[in-house]
Amino acid sequence: MVYGICMYLLMSRIGSISSGSRWILVSTSTMLFVLATIYTAASLRQLLEAFVYVPPGVQDYATLYFAAYTLPMRTLKDIVYVNLTFVQDIVLIWRLYVVFNRDWRIPIPFILMDLACIAAAYADAILFAIPTTDLSTLVPLTVSSWSLDLVVNVAVTLTIAARLWWLGRNVAAFRVTHSPGNPYSYSIYVIVESGAIFSSATVVMLALYRSENGSPFPYAIPSLDVASQLAVLTPLLIVVRAGLYRGTVASEKFGTEESTLNTDVVSRVRLVQRPGMEADVELHNISSTFPDLSNDVKV
Repeated sequence: MVYGICMYLLMSRIGSISSGSRWILVSTSTMLFVLATIYTAASLRQLLEAFVYVPPGVQDYATLYFAAYTLPMRTLKDIVYVNLTFVQDIVLIWRLYVVFNRDWRIPIPFILMDLACIAAAYADAILFAIPTTDLSTLVPLTVSSWSLDLVVNVAVTLTIAARLWWLGRNVAAFRVTHSPGNPYSYSIYVIVESGAIFSSATVVMLALYRSENGSPFPYAIPSLDVASQLAVLTPLLIVVRAGLYRGTVASEKFGTEESTLNTDVVSRVRLVQRPGMEADVELHNISSTFPDLSNDVKV
């Protein structure tokens, strides 16, 4: 349902989102949805194999089945989860790239950390599927991959929030209606809240894993089922909440009176360098990612 609402909002806002931003958001959202569907299908297959397709005469077969971590469905889910987190991180880093005026130098450190995280996660998933692997030797890979993913999510989220807060201070002078507070406070709230959801799940998985002394059972591995869904929901919820918020603001603000600026027209805000301000800053089509960047902006 969330994916359907996300696609509707992206495809219906033809005039307010650039073709490049729409292509990125639609393709990544679809990729996340497909990966989540594969993960759910693998989970369903596991349930059938554990509780329905039970060999005759085997006691506690379900327990034995889920303890066999090298089975094909378990390996498939591990690989899919790694891809889910990678796509989710890429979407988050892309938002950082957009909000920093598409300056390619800003995301580089986070991209490098994310690549290291994904490399460790792939190695961990592949070695985990080998029956002869000593699970204690995988502890450094598992902890490092989840820790790096946590660092990337928290650091990128806070950097985006700080950037929006800084821009809000400077854009306040350009607003037609001067209201107290930061004009991008809702965007900051949505970004921080969404980042906190998946980061909290990662912290919980790390705590469960360490509490089991490096053993993936009985809690750490099953917790991936929840984290995989959160990895999909957090990027989609940002788009959905941004679109719904924008529609609400538009109907309330511009439904009864004529505005000096149409919210669907604004895609570029240029803050010309002035005394007391830093270098020229350009926000291009950020409204496709963050909800309130185009409200009451005077160009």
